[in-house]
Amino acid sequence: MKDERPRFFVLCLSSRVSVLKPRQIITLIASLAITGVFLYLALGRVDWTKLGQSFASVNYGFAAFAVVAMLSSYVLRTVRWRQFLAPTQKIPVRRLFPVLIVGFSLNNLLPARPGEFARGYWLGKREGISKTLGIATVIVERVADGFTLIGFLVAALVLFERLGLDLPSIAEWIAVAMTLIFGIALGGMIFLLVRESLALRALRWFTRLLPARFAARIERMLGSFVLGLHSLKSSRDVLVIVLLSIAIWTLEAATYFFMLIAFGALPTYGRRAVAGVMTMAMINFGVMIPAAPGGVGPYEAAGIFALASFGVDETTAAGVALATHAIQFVLITGLGLLFIWREGLRVVTNESDA
Repeated sequence: MKDERPRFFVLCLSSRVSVLKPRQIITLIASLAITGVFLYLALGRVDWTKLGQSFASVNYGFAAFAVVAMLSSYVLRTVRWRQFLAPTQKIPVRRLFPVLIVGFSLNNLLPARPGEFARGYWLGKREGISKTLGIATVIVERVADGFTLIGFLVAALVLFERLGLDLPSIAEWIAVAMTLIFGIALGGMIFLLVRESLALRALRWFTRLLPARFAARIERMLGSFVLGLHSLKSSRDVLVIVLLSIAIWTLEAATYFFMLIAFGALPTYGRRAVAGVMTMAMINFGVMIPAAPGGVGPYEAAGIFALASFGVDETTAAGVALATHAIQFVLITGLGLLFIWREGLRVVTNESDA
């Protein structure tokens, strides 16, 4: 049976060196251009001398707390991923953690966020389950993240007003837009769960117009995708996933909270807590903009914009955003490359190379 792997990205044991295709080169150039624009918007008015002084005076003890909080959030992500996979196969956290980290590290290194598909593919190959099932659980995970972030953003906006600050209207528009996007995705998943047979019949009506081998493959992929949603059928499992999602993003917010303390930004812990949540939400929505690997550019711009809403000067805000992004990049990419080396994996950019 032919692998159901993404054509544009796979992980394999091949030692061949791949060459970027013209379309991939154009995509890379466009993403770098977007990154350049956002970096100019984010850092164009930064006082670089003052920025250097900010880094020199950072409290590295609190920066270390930020590192621990960030790493802990990825451990909890692994626990949640195991929960998504539990209806099909119970996989130990120690086996899932390297797969998850490699996926996130590849998002840092390559354009178009291929790590989301890569970890679904590698999980299927490593654990002997459908690769489409693995990818399906990653998609469900992203929807869960989206709704959790919306909840945190709404809470931050409410607290923002109570602090007597001027509410940035764009933050409200982002909350509305993200609710619409993730609401449509959730509605589609609920339809597949509640009316699975109807969805399959509708798909068969459509695929009868296609060649038999393509129709069979599409139906098989949808079946695997629906199987990946089965963790949402149990109210207990849903509750566990909700609690884990809240814990994950609380730790993510704590990362920004500790970095704000480390840089001496904002006068009170209350403001730092609200600013940490706001910054986390804005950055994670910002990096959805297609840019260079790792979200370079939109990450910094979103972070500086969010902190400026709290009256943090642009140079200090840039320091917080740059330092937090550097921690994420070095920590996760370093671990990912270590796991890639340990597993003897090679990266190729199209199926024909594998």
